[in-house]
Amino acid sequence: MKSLSATVTGRVAVLAAGPVAVHLALFHGLATAAAVGAAGFALVTWARPDLALLTVLGLVPALAASGQRSTTLPAVVLGAVVLLLFRAALSAPRLRLDLLLILLTAAAVTVSRLLPAEPFHVEHGWKACGLLLVGLGLLAASVLVPPDPRRVAQAVAGAGAALAALLLVRGEYAADRLTGLGLNPNYLGAALALPLVAAVGLARFGRSWLWIPPAAVCAFAVVETRSRGAFVMAAAGLACVLLVGRPLRDKALIVLALLAVTVVLPGTLDSVEGNLTGGRTQTELTANTEVRKRAALLAVRVALDHPLRGIGYALFPEHARNSPDLGIYINTHNDYLRLAAEAGLVTLALLLALLWRGLARRCAPDHAVLQALCVSYAAGLLFANILADLIVTTPFWVCLGCLLARTERRKTVLHDADPPTLLPAT
Repeated sequence: MKSLSATVTGRVAVLAAGPVAVHLALFHGLATAAAVGAAGFALVTWARPDLALLTVLGLVPALAASGQRSTTLPAVVLGAVVLLLFRAALSAPRLRLDLLLILLTAAAVTVSRLLPAEPFHVEHGWKACGLLLVGLGLLAASVLVPPDPRRVAQAVAGAGAALAALLLVRGEYAADRLTGLGLNPNYLGAALALPLVAAVGLARFGRSWLWIPPAAVCAFAVVETRSRGAFVMAAAGLACVLLVGRPLRDKALIVLALLAVTVVLPGTLDSVEGNLTGGRTQTELTANTEVRKRAALLAVRVALDHPLRGIGYALFPEHARNSPDLGIYINTHNDYLRLAAEAGLVTLALLLALLWRGLARRCAPDHAVLQALCVSYAAGLLFANILADLIVTTPFWVCLGCLLARTERRKTVLHDADPPTLLPAT
């Protein structure tokens, strides 16, 4: 009875929040409405930290669509992270391995920025580093106060589909490719691939056709970005969703097939440019691929020369511009290589350890959707530098945190049967 009463009270509060916000904005100004909203969010965070994370998942695309990508959005996520971590600290959580790995990753990135190996000055270097640290804080908060996995998938799919519909209605294109939110088509495609995977996962595991239209909207928007990396992200995530429950041999073959596609991706996609890449010419695609290959090779050399702490986070583009091997200002277009080159191979190993602990475990269908989202995002890291972009990366941190929290709980709970898994169990 008490639980039912709390649920009813929560729904009434949500329904009343809209009219109250409109009244405050119309008669007391946006600043007052924002202050009251911040106070309400703080109360929700304190009383129901799991709901706070779901709120963040919905707010991130909303703030990005309203043009607050570089100002209000990071402040909102940072505020939520601080409140959640403070709330969790009061319960004196024990220092588990996952939290230790997150702390070590944050420390390694910070050291690489504080003590760079090269004297280049980057105007927004600390901003990129700070956004990555905020993301790691969001990961820690999700580990300590994990929300319901199904609600997480619903929040990602619902907010992402609404954002995709808005972008399609606005119709902002550059060189025949969908853009918006201050992101180039590659980053935008990565941001839209995740809700596509979430919607398909909800449709399959929830056996609900209601998620098919949101999935279709996201799929159309991804195609409109003409982003090769986004296509691979979507394919990797959808393969995981659709193959859950199959024998381990089939899963291993799918993983090998995806790796093979990744290796031959440039030539494969260049040959079908008319269907997937719109107005991008063969010459443009080939030149784009060649420059990225050269940047990747330079990043590998830099990582091997500076394996412990790299050259300094966010410094690779300047290093590339001053390098006789490249001579242009370009990032790695691969966040694994960026992390290795700028923060060291040790930092890359820490991130891969977190990914492995979250993905290489058996799980129930609700968590399987989150695993598929993380696999999709991990594939996206091969083609773009999205770790420091909160629009793209927020769903990933929350999903990975939920998976790590489930892994910890599994140590103390004995299951009678093991449900399907996406990757081999360790």
